[in-house]
Order: sequence, then structure tokens, then C-alpha cells
Amino acid sequence: MTRRPARRPHAEFMQVWEEGYVGTTETFVSMHMQGVAVLDGGTLRRPDGSLDRRAITAWAESATTAVPYAHLRLQRSFLGLVPPAWVPAGIRIDDHVRFGTETALSDDNLRTLIGWEEGPLDADKPLWRLQVTPLTDGRVALGILMHHAGGDALRTLTFLRALTTSKADAAPAPGEPLFRDERPAGPIELPLLAWTTWWRASPDMRGRVRAYLRKPALRRARRVAARVSRRLRDRPARAVTTHSGHRTLDASIVQQTATELDGTMNDLVVAAAIHAGRAQGGPVRVRVPVLRKPTEGSRNRVADAAIHGDRSGSSADLVATVKRQLADARAGTHTPPVPAREIGYATLVPWVSRTRFLLGASLDEVIVLPASLPHDEQSMFAILYDGRLTLTATAQQSTPLPPLLDTLATFLTASPSGR
Repeated sequence: MTRRPARRPHAEFMQVWEEGYVGTTETFVSMHMQGVAVLDGGTLRRPDGSLDRRAITAWAESATTAVPYAHLRLQRSFLGLVPPAWVPAGIRIDDHVRFGTETALSDDNLRTLIGWEEGPLDADKPLWRLQVTPLTDGRVALGILMHHAGGDALRTLTFLRALTTSKADAAPAPGEPLFRDERPAGPIELPLLAWTTWWRASPDMRGRVRAYLRKPALRRARRVAARVSRRLRDRPARAVTTHSGHRTLDASIVQQTATELDGTMNDLVVAAAIHAGRAQGGPVRVRVPVLRKPTEGSRNRVADAAIHGDRSGSSADLVATVKRQLADARAGTHTPPVPAREIGYATLVPWVSRTRFLLGASLDEVIVLPASLPHDEQSMFAILYDGRLTLTATAQQSTPLPPLLDTLATFLTASPSGR
């Protein structure tokens, strides 16, 4: 009998800024990535109208076979000597695919459709969960819950793309099971693996020493101390004080507005967020994700840029101001901070231009909630899909959503000459 070779330990270390997303219970819960994909319900239902749970679960299991994120879990190191890492984990598909009770698609139900009634994700398992819910209009909602520590919005949409196909009669892309010859590295093994990675990164000792000295010893010590004291300084998750709503717009109209204002659609979306935050007067500032260098190995390939604006001028002036600041941020140009009230987060993410399908059901709409912080006044996320721009706003519960969404939609679609 041939003896199988021992499996080697596998670990993928977090970057410093990603480690902050799992530093406390409060940040872990607030950094969930969440959204709802709305599907035509026909092929997802059985002849009696109920969901075909077996077929949906089998599809999800097949579609995620070759998706690394779906098979990695969080592992913390011994004594916090090195950053946490992602290690392979076997999955039980029923832990990651749940089914909800029939309800209506409405902004009041977004958290329910996403699956928050099941609570936050389990940190001891791969950080993703789907909830499939039949809707009263015959369609089906696919709630998606993932985590920012494992990737940004682009990676979340890559995950959704893996779950869907470009043709109605296509099956999920085939793939070989991952990590067959590897096992999860244990807490004690992580420091050794980190040392091995550092040693192999440079061909000689001089290069290794230079790489080590790039990070001051005091900073390293503080990080280890923070990891060791994590449980002592842990903060529980805050009670939910926000609510969210969405609007779907014709992307061609939004593009026309942006062109007339000599900006991109992303410039226009950021300007709209600043424009909508003017109720209290004075300049405001929003966080806008900007792509980092593509050579970085981080799962989160964006860094937040602080973009400010004053609403006293015209729409064209505001878009021009945003456009200039975003260009500087992408170029890495340092600009001195401007006094302004930070209100939240804003971005636009283009996805795919043609309809996607899941088990033959067409994907009609994608609603992505912004990755806002608990104290943000208001944040917005816009996604481009199949000729439509779906805009989602999250605000404190004291802020009425319909007027806010009206203001945003009007700014994005009104002709500049009519303002």
C-alpha cells in the first residue's frame, strides 16, 4: 500500500491594514460585506412553487469548488508574534447556504434578505454565507454576506461572478478541489512560516536585513502587544443605528450627465454624495477607495482617499474638484488636508455589462450596501450592471431615506443645463 505524502502547512498572511478589520468584535462585525442579488424565480422553484433547495445548494457547492476565499478561514498566531493568516478549511455547504421565509423585496427587508437574522459570520469558518429567500413577486433574493478582511468589493463581485454564468443553459465553471496536498498551519507554525517567507524573499543576508529594518522594532513590538491584548481590549458590536435604501437608474442617463459635466461616472457619484451631505452647511469630506499598486499581494487592493467638496458652487465646479482630487490620489500626490466634516463613504464599481444567470435564472438586479462605519452620517455604493446603475445609501436612522435617495438620484440624472 502506497503511503500518501504528508501534507505541508499552508498560510496566507494578512496585511497590516487588513488585520485591523478583525481586531475587535466591533470592527469584525462592522466590516462585513453585504448585498442582495435579485433573480428571476422560474428555474429556482419546484413545480409546486417552493424553492428547489437541493439544486440551489448543489449549484453553490459546485460553483465555489475552485474559489480560494470559500475554503480559507482565519487563524491567529501563537502569542500574536505574526499577523493572522488565512488557512485551508473544509466546509460543510449547509453552514454557508441558508434559506429564508417568503417576504417582499423592500428597503425595510434588506438586512433580513442578506441573512443578518442568523447573526454575524462565524470567525472559525470560511467567512461567507448565502441566504436564498423567495419573494412575494415570484422572484428570488440571494443574500450575500462576506468579510472585508478577505477582500474588497471587487473580490466580492468576483465571488458573485463565480456563482453565476454568462449563459442560461451553462453550468458553473469546473474546477479541481483546492488545497488537496496542504493542511491548515497551526498557531505555533505561523511564526516559522513567516520567518521562512522572509528568508526566501531575498537572495542574500544583506537584502534580508534591509527588508527587516524597513519596519522599526518599536512598531513591531507594539503590533505584537496589540495582538496579545486583543481579548482584554475587545469591544462588543454596537447596536445597529443605520438603515439602507436603494434606487435603480438608467446607466446611460448617468453617463450622459457625467459627460456633460466633464467627469467620469465615479466622479459624479462622489460629487453626488458630497452634494447630498450639505444639510448642516460647510465643506464635507467622504472616503473614496482608490486602487493600490497592482503588484501588492493584499486581498484589499484599495486605499481610502479623503475627498472634500463645497456645495456653494455649481455642479460642474463640484465634479471638477472631485475629479482633480481623485487624480491626485491615484498618482500618489500628497495634498494638505482641508477642514471639512467627514460624512461617510462613496464609490462606484462597474461589474458586467451583460445579464448573468444562476441555475438558469436571470440575475435582474444587484444591491450592494456600502462598507460604512457605525458612526458615518451617510454612505453610498453604486454598482453598474447590465445597463443599470443601482445606488444604495446607508444613513443613520434619524435620516429619512426617501429624500436622501431623491437628492442623489436627481444629481446623477438631471441635465446640467436644468440645474
